[in-house]
Amino acid sequence: DVKDETGKVTGWAIEMGNPNSLIRLGWTRNSMKIGDVVTIEGALARDGSKLANARTVLLAGKKMFAGSSGGNGP
Repeated sequence: DVKDETGKVTGWAIEMGNPNSLIRLGWTRNSMKIGDVVTIEGALARDGSKLANARTVLLAGKKMFAGSSGGNGP
């Protein structure tokens, strides 16, 4: 969920890589929990929907790659 400057909350869908890619990049099942505040860098959907393909995720000051098709791995 993303809160804009007016305080309105909008739900977004974020695509990341497959589980094996994420594990190789250091993700675990406990890397992210409900309620964590994250910053996503990625590409927005061309149709203008609230969908993005993540490249990186900034989580608790740690930047992690998302293993997506964007090709921005380490």
